[in-house]
Amino acid sequence: MSNGFEQYYEKTTKTPFKKSELASYLFGGIGDSAISGVVNTFFMIFATAVLKISPITIGTILLVTKFIDAFCDPVVGYLIDNTRTKYGKLRPYILFGGLFWAAMTFLLFFNPGFTSEAMKIAYVATIYTLWGIGFSLFDVPYWSMSAILTPDAQKRNSLVSLTKSATTLGSIIVSLTGGVLVTYFASMPNSGQGFSYLGWLFSAIATISFIVLFVVSKERVKPSSAKTSFKSILHILKVNKPLQSYIVSQFFQVLTMVITMITGYYAIYNLGSIAMLSFIMIPIMIGFLLTPIIIPKLLERIETPRLFLYNGFASLIVGAIYFIVGYDNLVFVFIISLLSGMCMSVSMTLSTIYVVDSIDYAEWKTGIRAEGTMFAVQSLTAKIMNAFGSFITGVLLTVIGFNTAVETQSSSTLQGLFFIYAFGVGISSVLGSIPLLMNKYKGQERKRVLSELAERRGELQ
Repeated sequence: MSNGFEQYYEKTTKTPFKKSELASYLFGGIGDSAISGVVNTFFMIFATAVLKISPITIGTILLVTKFIDAFCDPVVGYLIDNTRTKYGKLRPYILFGGLFWAAMTFLLFFNPGFTSEAMKIAYVATIYTLWGIGFSLFDVPYWSMSAILTPDAQKRNSLVSLTKSATTLGSIIVSLTGGVLVTYFASMPNSGQGFSYLGWLFSAIATISFIVLFVVSKERVKPSSAKTSFKSILHILKVNKPLQSYIVSQFFQVLTMVITMITGYYAIYNLGSIAMLSFIMIPIMIGFLLTPIIIPKLLERIETPRLFLYNGFASLIVGAIYFIVGYDNLVFVFIISLLSGMCMSVSMTLSTIYVVDSIDYAEWKTGIRAEGTMFAVQSLTAKIMNAFGSFITGVLLTVIGFNTAVETQSSSTLQGLFFIYAFGVGISSVLGSIPLLMNKYKGQERKRVLSELAERRGELQ
């Protein structure tokens, strides 16, 4: 197996990164977000409307299994960093982890026909737990691949930017077609009111994307042949200052998570209808899709931490204009939402790029890249931040006087909602840039590290 592992990289390191690989990687991202989107958007409805499980019960199941899911990420990261096969380090997880995840998605939208409440709860709890494990088995290696498809830093920046847009596109596809497809499939046998066929369709699309990604992609940055011990992983985390800065930065950006949760409230109470959620989400998603055009060009002139700061200032300016002008003119709201979406997308994309940079730093510092561990830390941090975001959202709604007993909120509450919505991302980005700017891994220091890494890899080949 070790010979096959060595031979694999002997071939791939000499081949250029092709457009077909880029297309396969983006296709995999669409499959990734499509499965996540269809489960996050429609599974709870399926569980309550079709399986007839009470909302409080299904909500509790999802909460408990999320904790299990969060602890899966570091385990998967450790397994990845100790995998050496003739197919590479990550690609086996892309195939087998992806197929397992898609299969669990299929089973989530399957009605087993149990009449016992206990059996239905046991089925959902088991399959959703396995679904969360499948998510980790695919998602962690998927994002890790962005660090090893090419050793070229500029190409990687473009790759991460494009991938963020691809995953956004997958979410858009689910959002725009999900309701229509549920209605279309509703009359079919065993359709689960249309939800089953919807889940199965996106499972099939994702399966195809995962297989294509496995077949077409190549790993080019070879890890060391030696396995990575748990002690080595702890040492990498201890000395990896850029990764530590990333984690602190994410905690400073908790308001970005709040914005994603508060947008529905803003649409209902400020704009007047839940239907307005689609109106503001479409330009926000367009802003996400435009990010790959902007980021690579900006990063050629401005390093990541400083661009993070500038993006925060830009977001604050956009938010100030929005807050001053107001939301009476829907054309203006559409334009501002597009700009806000771009600022949010830039912030998220730069965070991922910084994680990739931390992988280079780990290799330079310790000789071990540990892509799996680095992106497992990213995934774990995101889940923790999601939990914190939920709590802070509740706190902020209480502070601004949100009243669940009334249909129309007070003017002070509406102003509070508007202020949070307008300035949340900008405040997060400015605060989030501070740990990155304080870290020494930037400018000439980063160039020196990348240059030394290139020389080391040349000596090893």
